[in-house]
Amino acid sequence: MGLVKVPAKPAGLWQLAIEYVETPCLLRLRVVEQDARGACVPTTWRLSATLESSPNGINAPARTGLLATTALRGALIGKVGGSTADIPDSTAPATPYGAKKVFAVGSECMVSLSAGEEGPLYLTMNDSPDSFAEHDGALHVQIEHSNT
Repeated sequence: MGLVKVPAKPAGLWQLAIEYVETPCLLRLRVVEQDARGACVPTTWRLSATLESSPNGINAPARTGLLATTALRGALIGKVGGSTADIPDSTAPATPYGAKKVFAVGSECMVSLSAGEEGPLYLTMNDSPDSFAEHDGALHVQIEHSNT
């Protein structure tokens, strides 16, 4: 599928990575050290001027209201479905994103999408929405797709 640049401070809360993923399929996402032209790129991004994170996140006191409670603060996370502006529904803690699939990516992940889980793929840094203004940097993510 290709290489996607994921800014730590996207225009919304989520960066569109793929316009539409057909299912069922298996996705492999991997943070890489080179951009599409072969130039070296950072493999960390900044939560703030004084706090750096790898795509696996940091094991530090988390702020409340993270986009994904299943990943560390600062981790690269993904979502299938919805929009660039989605936030979790705090009134539905068992299913904060409804039918949308939200998952931790970290440095590398494989995610299986079942029939009915299709839609756009979004990526972002896991943090509370009110902290995004402090973010800086970007990660480059290689995305591979295979039908199952």
